[in-house]
Amino acid sequence: MSRARIMILSLCVLATAGCGGASVVSRNAGAMAFSTSGTAGDPDMVAQAQALDVMTRDLMRRATIKGASVGAAAGCGLAVISASEGAKCLAGAVAGGAVGAVVGNAMGRAEVAKRVEIVRLSRVTPAISGAQKQMAHLNDGMADFMAAQDDEMAVLTMQRDQGNLTPKQYEARLAKARQNRAAVAEALTLSARQAQMAHAALVDARAKGQTGLDWHILQVETLEDEATSARARISLL
Repeated sequence: MSRARIMILSLCVLATAGCGGASVVSRNAGAMAFSTSGTAGDPDMVAQAQALDVMTRDLMRRATIKGASVGAAAGCGLAVISASEGAKCLAGAVAGGAVGAVVGNAMGRAEVAKRVEIVRLSRVTPAISGAQKQMAHLNDGMADFMAAQDDEMAVLTMQRDQGNLTPKQYEARLAKARQNRAAVAEALTLSARQAQMAHAALVDARAKGQTGLDWHILQVETLEDEATSARARISLL
């Protein structure tokens, strides 16, 4: 709801505050319509925050998937393979006596380790980019979401105080506003935590020898910071 609409609603309340009993019924009907369709009940920001939660959860999974020991057979390459594919690949390597099998001497195991891609960057990179875009979209709308809720609750408080809105109707709207803010806050908390776990997994992969992770680590750390900062801006009603 725009600020202009809220101001118009406020003026309408003031203009009709002194009217008689017949007009009270009309005002109450209008207040009830407002209370069921106001910005505090708009699920858009909640949906955006929950979408970020889903994206960071997916990012965390992609960052923590461990690569199979693909150096055991020449045909496996560096791609992260599934457990079933890995079993077939390793079984074929062992059966054929391939160099670099997982079971073998220390040199064989070292060669396998060098050729393992712990996380598949072709999966992690788009997950980071998608979460970053969603975080930016959420940040763009956060201030308006909070301000619109505050403005709406001010109008509803005025309506209640002037007798144009029953306490029960007011509490229902307040409860909805609280619910929406809490949902956004929870989604941001989860997003920050999942980004932190993805960051830790990437740092771990780098420590184990995977290269080319510096950009990814920095971007995920920034994503975590932004989600944490956005959560800190939400004051619960």
